[in-house]
Amino acid sequence: MSYTTQFFTAKDGTDIQYYKWTPTTTNIKGVVQIAHGIGEHAGRYDHFAEMLQEEGFVVFANDHRAHGHSVKSRNLLGVYDGDDYFNDAVKDMRKLTKIIKKQYPSKKIILFGHSMGSLLSRQYVTKYGKDLHALILSGTASFMRGLGSIGLMGTKIIRTFSGRKKSNAVLKNLFFSEFNKKFKPNRTQVDWISRDRHQVDIFESDPLRIENFSLSVIEDVIKGSKKINNYETFKNTPNDVPVYLFSGDQDPVGEMGKGVIKVAKKFKKAGNDVTLKLYKGGRHEMLNEINKEEVEQDLLNWLDSKLEAASSYGK
Repeated sequence: MSYTTQFFTAKDGTDIQYYKWTPTTTNIKGVVQIAHGIGEHAGRYDHFAEMLQEEGFVVFANDHRAHGHSVKSRNLLGVYDGDDYFNDAVKDMRKLTKIIKKQYPSKKIILFGHSMGSLLSRQYVTKYGKDLHALILSGTASFMRGLGSIGLMGTKIIRTFSGRKKSNAVLKNLFFSEFNKKFKPNRTQVDWISRDRHQVDIFESDPLRIENFSLSVIEDVIKGSKKINNYETFKNTPNDVPVYLFSGDQDPVGEMGKGVIKVAKKFKKAGNDVTLKLYKGGRHEMLNEINKEEVEQDLLNWLDSKLEAASSYGK
């Protein structure tokens, strides 16, 4: 199986590339929309999308602005000079959803977000939850009081002297290097993403991988993370959208499981149907872990159960 790529133009004129994986069956179960993480791109989800494709799902995924092929040249990877990266990225996702709804008006849409994409997805569901049948969150995070607060303070100080467009090595090291320290001695700079050395090496050598971002990207993502982890935001998530969270219990982004548990508890308190899977020994990218087949099957079982339940009630 294979995918096709196209572009849509955002309101501010930014061209956003998106991928589409179409199953061969005419009995389409639903549509999965993927929001990738920071520093990567939607093309990294080809294996996962093909698995969903074989199961009868149509899959769409866009490269977020400043990522992947949504930049005009590689020297613009990570560069953003707008006012609110977080909000702009959510608007781009909304435009892709509109494309999906136009092509598949009768099919249920499941939003899947990984890492930064999970944060964007959590904001998305508070605004456009009526579009969604279910929400799947991979490698999500609570607001890290220590690291997050230091990051916010640092961005404000650096912005005063350097502006928002330039990158900053100190802030980059604050997060990514801090994550990798959990797995010393380090073999690579990205040991924290997976125990699967092959997957780590593929990611490290990916020409579209980004380490340096405009200060604006880092600042806006940290601000967005703080906002969506406020309990008021959870209360704005529609109760009829079931939520599936999965992560490794050794994922530093999720504070070794603690942050993910906090998020799950807040969704439950807000009245959502919540399922949480924490995988022992797993790191940040469970879809690229040594037990990825188990992870995929668990996700499929949950997804099928929610679609069957909806059919039983005629939703």
